[in-house]
Amino acid sequence: MNKEHETRWIRFLGGRNLLFTLVALTLLGVVIFIFHQVGFIFEPIGVVFKTIIGPVILAMILYYLFNPLVNWLEKHKVKRIYGVSAIFIVLIALIAVGIVLVVPILQKQVEGLIQSFPQYMDDLNKMVSDLFHNSALEKPLANTLSNIQKWFDHISDGIGSYLSKAVEGASTVFSTLTGFALVMVTAPIITFFLLKDDQKFFAFVLSIIPPRFRQDAKEIGATMSSQVGAYLKGQILVSIAIGILTFIGFWLIKVPYSGTLSIIVGVTAVIPYIGPVIAFIPAAIVALMVSFGMFIKMTIVWMIVQMLNGHLIAPQVMGKRLVVHPLTIVIVLLVMGDLLGMFGLIFGIPIYAIAKVLVTYLFRKFKQRYNHFYGDSGEYEDTKFSKEEYLDE
Repeated sequence: MNKEHETRWIRFLGGRNLLFTLVALTLLGVVIFIFHQVGFIFEPIGVVFKTIIGPVILAMILYYLFNPLVNWLEKHKVKRIYGVSAIFIVLIALIAVGIVLVVPILQKQVEGLIQSFPQYMDDLNKMVSDLFHNSALEKPLANTLSNIQKWFDHISDGIGSYLSKAVEGASTVFSTLTGFALVMVTAPIITFFLLKDDQKFFAFVLSIIPPRFRQDAKEIGATMSSQVGAYLKGQILVSIAIGILTFIGFWLIKVPYSGTLSIIVGVTAVIPYIGPVIAFIPAAIVALMVSFGMFIKMTIVWMIVQMLNGHLIAPQVMGKRLVVHPLTIVIVLLVMGDLLGMFGLIFGIPIYAIAKVLVTYLFRKFKQRYNHFYGDSGEYEDTKFSKEEYLDE
């Protein structure tokens, strides 16, 4: 086909005639089919990915958490290796102190809560049955409490089984803790070298990318780092702050198992919007079993902590660096929670933030190509991709 007979659509796709489009689509289908048929070849890759994904994710979280402090020390004439080493020494010391002083207390509280919770649920079931007897709410409330009991029984049985296996023998302990130990040992090692040689690592990755695409890669990397790094670092700091404030409040009003409940609050706080609701349920049940007055006081403490978080802590720590609408966050959590379980609830927002950066970049490239071939009919705006333009959206 002569060049003058080429349509803009064919030139837009990059081929010389319609046959190019059909062949390209056919070959794509054949490639997908072949890869599906020989999928077993890639199973080792899946095993490797599953093995390293946990340590890498934890290492990236620790990197984003400590890198600002390392950079600050470096600006104040402290060599990077010394700053990283000092941070790790302090961190190890704090962990050792926590294991010696805090863990035994928390262990007693956790065991006590696991033993007492079934009785709490029985008492709450009786109270609800008496209060809403023969009403429209009796059955829905009974079903809800039954589901909560099943959920807690499942968790407590898992914890009990884990603890019982852990004391059966050294070999069982090793086999039980292998996955956890792998993450907890390798992640700090990865973090150490990433903090020490981060510029060398990023320069190496950039050197692999073809020179033509390096500037775009730097923009995409900087945008992802700003989005994901700010979110992970901020969410961890917010969770720690919420856990400490909740513990202080619960301790002042003498809520039973205040330490364990505060840890639950802090851990679930990493899940936006949904986490506080999840953590409120066990705290409310424990408080109700003490007295209705304790429930009121616990609720007041809860509301104060959540208001402090919403109006003071989160705005100061998180800022407005995460370009994700709150409604989108809820939808992402629902979808990722269903697809990936707890992992999806915790890391669903960072995964979405990364995907959004890539999709935005690719769509802007598409708009540039469209303007090149169809610009005479009206051009797209905002075709340039940069960190500043993306974050200003």
